[in-house]
Amino acid sequence: MMVDKKCLTVLKRGVKYWNKWRKRDRYLQLDLRGINLSGEILLGINFAGVNLAGAILIKCNFCGANFDGADLTGANLSEANLSGVSLCGVNLTGAILVGTNYRGAESTSSNWSLADLTGADLRVIDFARAELSGANFIGANLNGANFIGANLTRANLQLAQLEGANFNHANLVQANFTSANLTSANLKHANLSEANLTKVKLAKTNLTQADLTEANLSEANLIQADVTGANLTQANLAQADLTGANLSQTNLTQADLTGANLSQTNLTQADLILAKAWNTNFNQSILTGACLENTKIDERTSFAQVICQYLYKNHARQQRLPENQQDSLSSSDFKTMLQDLMDAVEVTFNEDINWRIMLAAFESLQQKYQSHKIHLKSVEANANYRFVVKIQVKPSTKTAAIAQSFRQEYNLLALAKQNFATPKDIQREQKIKQELSKSYKQN
Repeated sequence: MMVDKKCLTVLKRGVKYWNKWRKRDRYLQLDLRGINLSGEILLGINFAGVNLAGAILIKCNFCGANFDGADLTGANLSEANLSGVSLCGVNLTGAILVGTNYRGAESTSSNWSLADLTGADLRVIDFARAELSGANFIGANLNGANFIGANLTRANLQLAQLEGANFNHANLVQANFTSANLTSANLKHANLSEANLTKVKLAKTNLTQADLTEANLSEANLIQADVTGANLTQANLAQADLTGANLSQTNLTQADLTGANLSQTNLTQADLILAKAWNTNFNQSILTGACLENTKIDERTSFAQVICQYLYKNHARQQRLPENQQDSLSSSDFKTMLQDLMDAVEVTFNEDINWRIMLAAFESLQQKYQSHKIHLKSVEANANYRFVVKIQVKPSTKTAAIAQSFRQEYNLLALAKQNFATPKDIQREQKIKQELSKSYKQN
């Protein structure tokens, strides 16, 4: 690719001459595509609007230069010095910037899609509203960087230093932050759905109203983080440390909290619907107003010294415990509620349940699932003349399969009995039904 000869001649006369020449004709379109300036010292040069696509700029010193609106598509800026450079509106799609120094650079509304910034020094850089989708920031230093409104979809930020970085309203869908340091960062209103935050440092980070749907936060450090109002639906928080975090009004529906530390956390009005909380530490946490509908806990789940004035057992927040708005939840009622949450399969039968067949079906179920060590937890009378049979199971058991097997076994035994029943047996069953119906009406 041929470089514009006039541009090259002017450039050879030095930065001062180049800048004066540019000043005389600000609207001149300059073509330096593919130019090789490796190792050159071009402090403060004006490359605004210049086409530098595919240029080789390795180890160049551009300190204080102006690249506003320039085209650096596919350019190689490895180990270049871009400290204090203005990169507003620049196109760096597919550029190589390994080990580059951007300290104090400004790149508002620029395009860095698929750029390789491995190990780059980008401290305090301004990436506000920048296009950074698919960019590679592995091991980069981005402490104090500004990413407000930026698009970092599928960006790779593994092992990056991001202390105090601002991601307010940034798009971080499917971004990879594995083992990155985001201590005290601002992620308010950020979209982190399906992002990988495994083993990330998020201590004292602001995640207020962030979208973390299906995000992976396993083994992450969220000590004293502010997660107020965030959406963590189906998020993975297994083994995460959330000590002292603020999770008030947070949506943790179907989240995985297995082995997580939530001691001293604020879970006021949080939704824990169908959340997996096996071996989870809730000690000294605040659970007032939280919804624990079908939250999955086991004997290792700890609730020592929790503060809980009332709870909800329904996602619509209709089944309040206690029912009276003036009453507070007693410790005994709280323990009873926890016992009900222990892993169990619920199978509902109508009023004509045959108890002998039900017990025979359960014994058959135990034989079929011997390794699961299931046992009958309780049989409770429900509304509309129904019975709920609760079967205790081990954590992570496929409850749907257990319930289906139990129902099928019961139906098969009931059908067999019906085919071989005598008139005397039928009369006896009808009498039992009548007695059950009377006891319901009396109660």
